[in-house]
Amino acid sequence: MVIMLEEIQSKPVVCVQFFLWNILDLLRYPHELLCVMERPSVAMLWSRYSLWIPLYILSVIIEGVIIYEALPYLEPSVPHLPSLLLLYLLLLAVGGSVTVWQLLKERKHHLEKRYKSKKKK
Repeated sequence: MVIMLEEIQSKPVVCVQFFLWNILDLLRYPHELLCVMERPSVAMLWSRYSLWIPLYILSVIIEGVIIYEALPYLEPSVPHLPSLLLLYLLLLAVGGSVTVWQLLKERKHHLEKRYKSKKKK
């Protein structure tokens, strides 16, 4: 969508979206690297599974805003595209909700596992 429409490329929400995607990757990959090296950090574990959730929610909201802002710029030659994008917004909301639910379960599992192993020591 962003590549297709030059009018959208200069919007601030696009910059915010790219920034959020980079922050999400900065939270995920160092944690994964430390786990592969078998040196997990409690701070990285917490930030990976706690900060990731609100940032992901914000990212989904920003993606919806980008699509909504792109609707007026769509060419009238494709009459069903705005309807498809509105359907995509609905699917984005449902998919984002399911993903957040899964992330919350994953957070609970990993943090409980970490705290239980810490109590045993």
